[in-house]
Amino acid sequence: MTTDKPALTSKDRADREMAALVEAIEDNGGVECSQVPDVFFPEDFATQSSHSMQMVRMAEKTAREICLRCPVIALCLKVGLREEYGIWGGTTPEQRKRLKREQII
Repeated sequence: MTTDKPALTSKDRADREMAALVEAIEDNGGVECSQVPDVFFPEDFATQSSHSMQMVRMAEKTAREICLRCPVIALCLKVGLREEYGIWGGTTPEQRKRLKREQII
């Protein structure tokens, strides 16, 4: 007798991908981004002033530089494609939207 496995929902896939990312982070002894989470979510301190937007851009640049050294960048980007905010896998929300729209990933 065969039993068909139920199809994974997108939430199930997202949960599995996040669990895989957490495991990869643990396997690598942690990652640098966990030490400076504010840098990876710069929109949290953004306002409409040019000064705050400059701070956001500086934080994004710092986050991307940290990502380039990270051993789990590819998996982080895969998880991040579902995320609306923050720097994931070295990409900004705008970059991830473009990647999805252009089906680059």
